Amino acid sequence: MKRLPLLLLAGAMLFSLTACLEPDKKHDIPFEVAPKVEPHTAPEGTFDVDAVRSMINIKGQHFDLPQLIDDLGKNWEFRYYDRKDYGLKEGSGLATLYYSGVEMGTVSLENCYTGREQDSVMYSIAIKTSDSDIYGITPMVSTIADVEHLIGQPDTVDLVEKPYVHIYHYGINLGEDAHGIVRGHNIAVSFDEQGIVDLVSITYSDLTQQEQG
Repeated sequence: MKRLPLLLLAGAMLFSLTACLEPDKKHDIPFEVAPKVEPHTAPEGTFDVDAVRSMINIKGQHFDLPQLIDDLGKNWEFRYYDRKDYGLKEGSGLATLYYSGVEMGTVSLENCYTGREQDSVMYSIAIKTSDSDIYGITPMVSTIADVEHLIGQPDTVDLVEKPYVHIYHYGINLGEDAHGIVRGHNIAVSFDEQGIVDLVSITYSDLTQQEQG
């Protein structure tokens, strides 16, 4: 089984996803997406996951996790990873996000079933292009000082090999549930050797589901 792409290294250092039905079967219980909230900010230097997850911008498009992929416009495309190659199960997914044919990032999906991908829900996004930002944290632009000014000191720091030097982690990470969905409210920010943001990843999923399944 191949290792997941390094791009997914954020949000608790990358995860595999999961769980499933046959393509023509429907859920016994409809999948519910949490209601969207009005974007809000937190005091400078404070990590507030609800503020962060409601202020995601990619190529001018506003994202608010969790988000139905069907809500995006026609210029957006998802190219799904082969579940067999990456150990994924029906019900979860992993995809590369494109805008007008240009790669923009990687997303983790739940409610993702073969033949019904349009019903998938994004719960995690990893970005590394300068025309995208999460709560003002912009790859290839923001510095360590910028990140600390926006969301404060990290809860933990990982030291890693190139192309990243270290990764700041903020928030809660409960790991995968029984179905392989990553349960967490967190953000991870990796920096290059010059202390410039290289990648930003946010995960926002239902924490109450951790013990279920």
